[in-house]
Amino acid sequence: MKIKLYSLLVSIIFIPVSILSQWIGLYLGKILYFIYDKFMGLRLPDIINDTGPTVLSGLFAAYVSALAVTKIYKNYNLLFVSILPFAVIAFAFIGDISIATKSNWSSESIGMLIREIVTIGAYYYFLKDGILKKE
Repeated sequence: MKIKLYSLLVSIIFIPVSILSQWIGLYLGKILYFIYDKFMGLRLPDIINDTGPTVLSGLFAAYVSALAVTKIYKNYNLLFVSILPFAVIAFAFIGDISIATKSNWSSESIGMLIREIVTIGAYYYFLKDGILKKE
């Protein structure tokens, strides 16, 4: 019971870390795609230019969030450490769907939907396989 409670409590760190990491990851992705376009001369399709940085943002947020959870509490219960992040991402996904319908499903809004899926999927993957526990 103690492990489950601590796991649930440590998952609270997901919210601020994920938000900050998604923001940082988005700008790192935009810089990367700017380098692809301007310096390397790779002319990528607009859908890739719009969704690529958001996918990188989701991966970065998932990695940093899973790393923070692992560093704070190594003996976590996977189910309980994932409850709050799944709920937060579900609410964000609902908001992203409403934004996408208002913007007629533009590639930027589709990128936001993909970012949420990538964030929670990679977060679960990093914690499930214990990739970050290994030292």
